Amino acid sequence: GFCHVGQAGPAVVWLRAGAAGRVLYPRESLSQGRQELDGLWSFHADFSDNRRRGFEEQRYRRPLRESGPTLDIPVPSILIDISQDLRLWCFVSWVWYEREVTLLERWIEDLRTRVVLRIGSAHFYAIVWVNGVDTLEHERGYLPFETNISSLFLVGPLPRLCVTVAINSTLSPPPFLRPRYPKGNFVQNTDFDFFNYAGLQQSVLLYTTPTTYIDDIIVTTCVERDSDESFW
Repeated sequence: GFCHVGQAGPAVVWLRAGAAGRVLYPRESLSQGRQELDGLWSFHADFSDNRRRGFEEQRYRRPLRESGPTLDIPVPSILIDISQDLRLWCFVSWVWYEREVTLLERWIEDLRTRVVLRIGSAHFYAIVWVNGVDTLEHERGYLPFETNISSLFLVGPLPRLCVTVAINSTLSPPPFLRPRYPKGNFVQNTDFDFFNYAGLQQSVLLYTTPTTYIDDIIVTTCVERDSDESFW
């Protein structure tokens, strides 16, 4: 709902509570903490015939290195920047990222703290698990998305988190194009003059807010027709 907090002239300022905000970049302050997850992540590309072995083996439930060979790759980055392997350059479908992180103790102990996982961009379709729990799915790249993971701490202290991200780099064809390949065929044949910039493209971080916080602010403006004055 909305909460009326102020009025200036004929205009009204509202705070919107409970709705998804505009995902502004979090800044550290007296009431907001931040912990960067950028750096080296474990990485695995699923080259199985159906590209779904990672889901069949539930790789999000155990360390990624137990599922086979992994690479240590930097985040943020795009796949074509991390290897000269042509198979990876032309790869289509699911790749897996994993990073373990130790939480700040005060985040766990203070029940008034809201902990949020924020991903700056994951291209193209992403599924996110935290300690094996499916927490978020997001489609389209280049835009940030986030999820509140505070409920994970209700079962007890979790000094370490394992963040697993599965990304499918398959692009959705425009409506005017018909699919050219049968289902189960993984061929990257693009109709544009740039690369498919797949991967964790932007920073990943954890941040906190108090459980009572400002999610979004809406300012409504108007102009008096009988004068040159404007109000907000």
